[in-house]
Amino acid sequence: MKFNRRIAGGITAALIGLGTLAACGGHPNAQQTEQSVEQNQQAQYNQSQPIPFFKWSLERQVLIDAETASANGDQSTSFFFNFGVQDPVFSCASLGMAVPDTSQLSNPEQIAPISSKWGGGATTLPQADPFGVHSPPNSDGTYVICLIGGKPVLQRAEETVHTVMAPAKWDESKHQIVVVGNPTTNLTTQNPKK
Repeated sequence: MKFNRRIAGGITAALIGLGTLAACGGHPNAQQTEQSVEQNQQAQYNQSQPIPFFKWSLERQVLIDAETASANGDQSTSFFFNFGVQDPVFSCASLGMAVPDTSQLSNPEQIAPISSKWGGGATTLPQADPFGVHSPPNSDGTYVICLIGGKPVLQRAEETVHTVMAPAKWDESKHQIVVVGNPTTNLTTQNPKK
């Protein structure tokens, strides 16, 4: 009897092993099948509905113009709003765009090696800004350079800031910003090669 149990146990173990090998081996599993179907579907879409190719993009140009105006420090007007308050708490002629205080001059991450004791390789860790502190992942703080008495004055606001790239004022009767002068930034709104 003992001999037959050993044979039966061995056969059972062999069948389980073969079943496992079959599942991992030559037969595609559900994930492989799904991936194959998805690749075929994408190939069909690329033939019947190819991704469009554009020679020029207004959306890209808007970002280029915004970065240029900010980098060049073009004249602007900034309005500082508190949540739940209709009128601004402060406004000023300003330079460039408002800058979130989470912006960093240095890379916010550093590469850190992993000891071979733990498998080797590398990972990334937070890196402090040059002044020795870590920027928060999110914040309501915003920096604005206001022109006060003709001199640039750095302002930091915890409230929301709305910057207009033109002379502007607050209309108290309408509770809205009104542009009162010509834009201070040159914008490209048409494809220059048309």
